[in-house]
Amino acid sequence: MKTDRLFVTRAAAVLLVGLLLVPGLSVAVGLHVGKVRIGVDIDSNSKKWAKALVPQVKEVQTRFADSRRALSTVKGADGQPAYLRKDVAGLIDRTGKDLDAAIVKVQPSNLQPLQDWVVDEIGRIQGELPPAPRTASLFAPQPVAVIASLGAPPKKKPASPKVANPKPAAPPAPPPPDTVPAGKTSGLLDEVGKVVDRIFFIASNNDLEVKLWVGSTVPHVTFSFWPQGRLKGDSAPAPTIIRTDGKKGGVLRGLYVYKAAWTQGKVTQIIEYPQPAGTQTTPTERLDLVNGTGFFCCRFNEQYCHAVANEKECRS
Repeated sequence: MKTDRLFVTRAAAVLLVGLLLVPGLSVAVGLHVGKVRIGVDIDSNSKKWAKALVPQVKEVQTRFADSRRALSTVKGADGQPAYLRKDVAGLIDRTGKDLDAAIVKVQPSNLQPLQDWVVDEIGRIQGELPPAPRTASLFAPQPVAVIASLGAPPKKKPASPKVANPKPAAPPAPPPPDTVPAGKTSGLLDEVGKVVDRIFFIASNNDLEVKLWVGSTVPHVTFSFWPQGRLKGDSAPAPTIIRTDGKKGGVLRGLYVYKAAWTQGKVTQIIEYPQPAGTQTTPTERLDLVNGTGFFCCRFNEQYCHAVANEKECRS
């Protein structure tokens, strides 16, 4: 009986040591001999990253909400309530940087795709700011004196009547403040809030990973994808590859670029994002694994890829 207990204990110890050596796993061990069961708690890296990310993003949410409430309204050019452009643009930019910094603080991690998604979304919102009004030129054209003909002798000019000194011209009115209408500002800041809230939601629900299925309308397509952004000077990261129709689990949520290649004999057709300049095809969608469905389809007869609701939709 003692031999059996010793064998079980040694086998459990070997099992636990093996689990500790598995990359990507965090193992908490409770080993007791007797009536108490051996406990093994296994966490994936993404679960640890999610747990660390939640309080960081919560701070960004609070800071954004406080700064939004602190914005002061002014009277716009049309007399309606508005906000100074510099204040609105500054809040959008600052919140994007805060959210990026919150993700970076989760170290070590591989959350670059999530950073890429934030940068892309904030950039899109910044692009929706209405253009600043054009200001009139400060340099007005000056009158040019006309010189009399040189052929005739100059005539004696009559004495000029004395004219009282003119009053100095009133200074020009200052240009109206550069503002963004209150309604437009509210819409833009609502979008920023949704970006922050989305990151908080997936982190608080331990949903940083997704299972990605990629299909195509032709067989045996090689679909390669990698994070959209990388530091200047870094070499291109090794792509993740899926052969259609296939799936891959444990893909981190975020924004990716991709290349789908289909070979027929000596000819290879390629669909990629971003598309090369001058490509005369249907715009292909980005691979968004934050708001996307987790199902992606490449249609080679129409030369574009896009998100679909399920596998069946790709085949229709």
